[in-house]
Amino acid sequence: MACYYRQNEETTVTIPKYTNETSSAGVTYYDIKVRVAKVEWMVERRYRDFAQLHDKLVEDIAISKNLLPPKKLRPLKQNILLVGNKQPAFPEQRREQLEAYLQELLIYFRTELPRALAEFLDFNKYDIIYLLQDLAKLFDESGDALLSSKKEYNLSALEVFAISERLSLPCPPNLDRDGKYDFSHVLGFCTQLVALVVTPVKDNASYAQDYNTVDVPIGRSNIIPNRLNFNLNAFRNLKTLKFSALSTENIVDIELLKPTLQTICVHNTTIQNICQVLLCDNLHKYCDVPSLLPEAIRPSSATNGSILISTDAWQELTDLDVTGNLLTQIDGSVRTAPKLRRLMLEQNRIRVVQNLDELPHLQLLSLSGNLIAECVDWHLTMGNLVTLELAQNKLKSLKGLRKLLSLVNLDLSCNQIEDLEEVDYVANLPLLESLRLTGNPLAGSVDYRPRVLARFHERAVEISLDNERGSQQELDTALVLSALLQLKQRQCQK
Repeated sequence: MACYYRQNEETTVTIPKYTNETSSAGVTYYDIKVRVAKVEWMVERRYRDFAQLHDKLVEDIAISKNLLPPKKLRPLKQNILLVGNKQPAFPEQRREQLEAYLQELLIYFRTELPRALAEFLDFNKYDIIYLLQDLAKLFDESGDALLSSKKEYNLSALEVFAISERLSLPCPPNLDRDGKYDFSHVLGFCTQLVALVVTPVKDNASYAQDYNTVDVPIGRSNIIPNRLNFNLNAFRNLKTLKFSALSTENIVDIELLKPTLQTICVHNTTIQNICQVLLCDNLHKYCDVPSLLPEAIRPSSATNGSILISTDAWQELTDLDVTGNLLTQIDGSVRTAPKLRRLMLEQNRIRVVQNLDELPHLQLLSLSGNLIAECVDWHLTMGNLVTLELAQNKLKSLKGLRKLLSLVNLDLSCNQIEDLEEVDYVANLPLLESLRLTGNPLAGSVDYRPRVLARFHERAVEISLDNERGSQQELDTALVLSALLQLKQRQCQK
């Protein structure tokens, strides 16, 4: 990211080309190339934009009125005057003159650009200082209203990076007389913010598709969001942190958030392991999880071993949502969040469920949209679950769910369950109230609903099947089928 304050000697502005609009108006657009050290971006402007900029600079800073090339072309040769801007040589000559004009301005404003020039050249989109000035003005005017609404606030990766970098910079010269651009407005807002959403760019609904798998630059620059590494030290009181289409591996320091953060959401990224989220700080991001944690936290049944060091643990984290990524497993890093209550792992590539035996508070587990084909004795690792979502997997048998005695809500829709007798494994769960089986082969059978409800016997009236309670007719039929089932069971016992 650019920083003109530090890199003004490495800054150049050129106009490499111009384009003529094909309409009858014949408007000419000049492509301005701005380079600050290794950062480059393009800006498109008309002569009218140059004229408005110049008027502003003349009024505010009293630069020479004659610095900007005139609207009409000057005589090229003695006694010859080319009138208008449609002569062949006119656009090229104007391009050269406008380029020289911008270069003169950079010489004049060597250490700090006036706001009008910074905005004209899009420094407020790509430069740390000027981007933060825009944020400072926003938070000065509307910060209290944004905070009082108690809603999450969205910052782009570029903005978070700018805040992180600005904390390590010496204070730049400040010509802001009324203080509306002061960085303290940004810091004040960030320290009070409780819910932050970080995305590659702002106000772009397509970022999830555009930025999650390829290195797409921001705007007309060469800045790649996924290559911006930053810390979150300015956000001291965050309770919720959400990343979308941007990996948490961009974070280089998150230690200060571990005592307060309660919710982490990471969506639409290419991460393959949960450790890329929970161990994303510099200290741990390159560690091998098995060697880092094997004895750090042990199940309650363990007799030996120490507890996880408090500085390494997510002390208040209760919600982890990593929906829509490329996870292939539930790795051991989940042990660093021993108070986890809700774990959302939807739309990933998980085949085996493991490493949950050390999460005694886990109540909701969502595994919908994965590749799970079997569940073997899950009560041994998740015995306190209240809600289990397994839609859109490859399950054929429910035997492994038969002892999840605290289960209240179970979603098994869109699996491969064919045999009605598989329902018996969950029908005996004493607290189950909601069951979804729609989308399975058995759901297409005759009298599907009363036949499933019959498996619950006297509890059939309490069950919501596929989000709907049984009708009186279905319950009457289920009662008859239940009696036949019980009769059959007694005969088999004899």
